[in-house]
Amino acid sequence: MRRRFRGCGCGPLLNTEVLSPAILLALSRKPGYGYGLFGELKALGVEVPGCHPSVLYRMLRMLEMEGLLASFWDTEGSGPARRVYVLTEQGRSFLREWSRKAREKVAVIEKLIEEIEKGGV
Repeated sequence: MRRRFRGCGCGPLLNTEVLSPAILLALSRKPGYGYGLFGELKALGVEVPGCHPSVLYRMLRMLEMEGLLASFWDTEGSGPARRVYVLTEQGRSFLREWSRKAREKVAVIEKLIEEIEKGGV
């Protein structure tokens, strides 16, 4: 029998449906730059061990193109300039709406877990 899904199924939970809001939440607390966000995400419990930094940078650019983030170049200090990202008002609205919808999904997931555990699967 060929398995359609691999592993325990935990991996797909960390997709853009979770990673994007985590990035936005981290940036709602303080402006940040791409590589520095890895630590912020880890502090939120969102570890991206297999995530190449380029994936995070692409997501930041996508979120900016959608109007959820804005950016500016920080040229102060030593070293190369860094693109600093800040959450926009549209990003704040997105987070509030995402939170509402996620709460509904959590209720469904909790119900499924409850039913699985009752059934002795």
